[in-house]
Amino acid sequence: MRLYAALTALAATAIGAGVLFFANSALSPVLIGGPGSTCPEPDCALGAGLWLIAGAIAVVLVAFLAGFLRPAERPVRRGLWIALWCTVIYLLESVVVWILI
Repeated sequence: MRLYAALTALAATAIGAGVLFFANSALSPVLIGGPGSTCPEPDCALGAGLWLIAGAIAVVLVAFLAGFLRPAERPVRRGLWIALWCTVIYLLESVVVWILI
């Protein structure tokens, strides 16, 4: 049962983080060179991209490991719940990265 929760969390978080990563990639020209930009250079996009890639990998691994922590009566529901929170954490990380860079 724990394996179902872990695999559900892994798959759903990978999908959520992937969608957010590609949304960040599409918005990066606007976020880098927009009005009031502190760093309009491509180096800023590279730095943000590396942080976003590392964050996506980290949340997917955390989601997978969190699926094994506690046995659940409804493993798919628990996996989706874990994925939701990990995706929210990744969204917050991307907001912080774009604010700081």
